[in-house]
Amino acid sequence: MIGVEERLRRLEDREAIRDLLTDYGRALDRRDTQAYSELFATDGEWSGGLGSGQTPAGIKQMLDDAFARMTPGVYRNPHHLLGNFAIDLDGDRATATSRWVWIAAGPDGAPQLMRAGRYDDDLVREEGRWKFRRRRAVTDLLPTGG
Repeated sequence: MIGVEERLRRLEDREAIRDLLTDYGRALDRRDTQAYSELFATDGEWSGGLGSGQTPAGIKQMLDDAFARMTPGVYRNPHHLLGNFAIDLDGDRATATSRWVWIAAGPDGAPQLMRAGRYDDDLVREEGRWKFRRRRAVTDLLPTGG
């Protein structure tokens, strides 16, 4: 049986990781590429539908480039809905899987499903904070014609 201090530390770690997972969606929806990049470890990696990047600076540049390629006014008022978090802790490392749904305003302003999928994450505690070591975004669902 693990002690109270160990149980408390594990609960705090899980909550900090949940915050990291949701902070990611918030930064992405605000198109705050600086805040987004700071969620990654110094040797962090990201891969998915927008491309891939390594290190916080490289990930920021990848995202800045992706946003610059988007047609102005497309994907207005984006919302990333995140959930089904499964987190496995191993000291200062962890893995997580989660589900995501991306909704944005369609041409008529009504909510429109853009995509849905999952994240596969390797996480690391760096300088006392949980960060993404590797994040892989997998798209499982696209709207008809997407």
